[in-house]
Amino acid sequence: MFILISDVLKPVAAHPRRTDEQRKRRTGRLIPRYVRSCLASVVAFIVATVILGQIIPSPTIPSNVVFIGPKHDYYQAHKNDYDTLFFGSSRVYNHVIPDVFDSASERAGIAVDSYNFGVPALRALDSIVLLEDVLSDPPENLKWVFFETTLDKGYEPIQNARTHRSMYWHTWENTGFAARYILSSEASASAKAMLIASHLLPTLYRQMNVGRLFSQVLPSEFSAQERAVTKIFTRNEGYFPLTDKSSPKRQHFLANQADYEAAVARLAEEPNADITQARLPENKRMLLAKATQAIRDAGAKPIFIEPPSLSPEHDFRIAEQQGDIETLLSYRDPKRFPQLYEPLQRFDSEHLTERASQEFSQLLAKDFVQAVQP
Repeated sequence: MFILISDVLKPVAAHPRRTDEQRKRRTGRLIPRYVRSCLASVVAFIVATVILGQIIPSPTIPSNVVFIGPKHDYYQAHKNDYDTLFFGSSRVYNHVIPDVFDSASERAGIAVDSYNFGVPALRALDSIVLLEDVLSDPPENLKWVFFETTLDKGYEPIQNARTHRSMYWHTWENTGFAARYILSSEASASAKAMLIASHLLPTLYRQMNVGRLFSQVLPSEFSAQERAVTKIFTRNEGYFPLTDKSSPKRQHFLANQADYEAAVARLAEEPNADITQARLPENKRMLLAKATQAIRDAGAKPIFIEPPSLSPEHDFRIAEQQGDIETLLSYRDPKRFPQLYEPLQRFDSEHLTERASQEFSQLLAKDFVQAVQP
């Protein structure tokens, strides 16, 4: 068979060009197909993560959560040594010295063995989650649980969304609780929407890093400073003393003594404010009830603490007045406790020095014994 060169070189007939209307119709068919494919991929991803999360669930409190993980690991290994637990923010973490508290309590008439589960910057919502998680498997002889927190608006800082500390507790259940706390508050509708939205990102990140991936794929090594801090609070049964004189907060406090003394003077009048007509918002009552129930379910007596801070809030006092909490030990009063507000006793405006923490722990132990003895 022969092929003529003229046939090979013969130009191929061009396909007719699509009209604008044809292109629009074709695009109109492609877009729905593309959207359906994307939606199917998203749904498949969500289903896969949920299934994986059920098959290889993350530990309730992973070891790689700074502060919380090491404390929980140590506690789990020694929990039956303790009958008293402290929960709260840095005002517990840096203020309550278990050895001092235990010795002072025994001298006052009650022998206790306590552990400080305070965590820096713990807020209302994550403090409740931590409390419930730890007390879901309580010590055999647990008797007393001290609880301190600030009843804040429930905001979760966006910059924390991808941290282990934020992701670990943002399960669907806990995020739902956060939403209920916010929705039952007295904030405006727009503020509620913003507050709830702040919890969605860490929830999504947690869901994307389900199961063992959460513990193994994400970086889990603590920094050298975090490891050093862990050694200190492990040695002190959860307590960490503030001794770094070069700390920016310490330097700011020393440079602004007049501002601090003015704040103390304002606070000195606060305890005399009339709160007899005040009512605690429903979301705050819900949170305190949740804390109380978790402690009682663990077989312990709840004791709430107001440390010697500069906070102007009266929430715990109002809660006590309303009967929402039974036992409150309050030290937020410069008139009654001037020794805890002296500038020389403060590491910074909100925290005590190590020496003042010893005094506070002794005072707390004495008041504790008086409060629980028949």
